[in-house]
Amino acid sequence: MVTPEQAMNRLNRDVGAAVRPLGFRGSRGTWILTTPDGIAQVGTGRRSLPAPGGRGTIFVGVGYVVVPLAWWEYVNWRGARWGQPAIPLDKHALSHRIGFVEARRRPDHDHYHMKLDPDAYPANVTTADELERAAAALGDAAGTLARTAIDLLRPGRYLEAMLGIDDIGYGMWESVVVLLAERGPSPQLDRAIDDMCDSYAASGAERPEQIIHYARTRAGDKAAQ
Repeated sequence: MVTPEQAMNRLNRDVGAAVRPLGFRGSRGTWILTTPDGIAQVGTGRRSLPAPGGRGTIFVGVGYVVVPLAWWEYVNWRGARWGQPAIPLDKHALSHRIGFVEARRRPDHDHYHMKLDPDAYPANVTTADELERAAAALGDAAGTLARTAIDLLRPGRYLEAMLGIDDIGYGMWESVVVLLAERGPSPQLDRAIDDMCDSYAASGAERPEQIIHYARTRAGDKAAQ
């Protein structure tokens, strides 16, 4: 039999083996890559899911987070206006992820439900065969997610992925406008600001003057460089 702790130890070894050759560093379910263009993380997690009869499964998954440099700089600017200390470009910056692209760009096999062993006690253990299948799926998914994260860290790539989302809504416009400002002044930035204002108004929110100020200033700075 294989306990949940034993399963995660094995899965973390396989995921680590998949992401370390790509530059990610870490252990025990968290691997981080820092580049001049931002920071990314690949991580694993598990939880037990109950089912009728009291058996259920062990749900294991792998996910990723990307924080482009331009977004990190904006978060620090915004935080400074609120009297908050600057966030270093390390694991602490990952809590300020954008998140919208990561939720859409992930392989189907980024999770696995390991069936519990019906003949074993305690009733929360799985089998070696289930663990092998989970390790194969999640190790492969981790490599895919790590390569996706590296691609999204390249300048402009996270923005391109955001602009490819068909249903850009209220919560997304802040990141779109901020990332567009990195390209300098443009009609596209003007339209995005107008669309952001329309979306905020439709949601009953105040006009986002702080975001507009940052975007206009940043775009102007980029044009002057």
